[in-house]
Amino acid sequence: MKQVSASILSANWLKLGEELKRAEEAGCDCIHVDITDGHFVSNLTMGMDITRAVCGATNLRTDVHLMIEEPGRFIAAFADAGADSITFHHEATAHPFELIREIKKHGKLAGVALDPATPVEAIEHYLDQVDLVLLVAVCVGFGGQKFIDAVDEKIKRLAKMREDKDLHFEIQVDGGINTGNGAEKRQLGVDNLVGGSMIFLSEDIKDTVRLLKA
Repeated sequence: MKQVSASILSANWLKLGEELKRAEEAGCDCIHVDITDGHFVSNLTMGMDITRAVCGATNLRTDVHLMIEEPGRFIAAFADAGADSITFHHEATAHPFELIREIKKHGKLAGVALDPATPVEAIEHYLDQVDLVLLVAVCVGFGGQKFIDAVDEKIKRLAKMREDKDLHFEIQVDGGINTGNGAEKRQLGVDNLVGGSMIFLSEDIKDTVRLLKA
């Protein structure tokens, strides 16, 4: 499974409809929607209305990445907004099983995300419950950063856990992905490469996506 997600954090928001169409035509598989609250991470991005508009304007799978405190308060709202999958941060909750049940109750794919410094062993006890694991490879909440090399080891460990336990969750990586390192991350076990500025600021978006899937 070689997928590419386009993170609209780096899109031109004044032309968001056109940007979504560009991502679709370029061969992207998913639209990645980063939600921040100014608390879990220090910046603010988008909220429910933008998410609803994006979900209604694309036929691609919409992945909502909640970088927020108390994510359980907002799962129903983002599910109603049309998200296909909802990913919460392990660091933001003491009750991951409850959040996973809530997400799946709404018929959505359930994902868990890890900050760069959080080991994958922290989620080992509930890997069999999730549909995807998102490894964030930069400081969360900001685009255009360099990939943190230590995340490579996390990718390898997570892929081995999946194989050893015969599980089938999707491995996503977000942050610092480009056409120069994408193939390397694939070889380590990544299924879905999430790109923002790399995709939307590319001179040839179709070629960029093609290289990421090669």
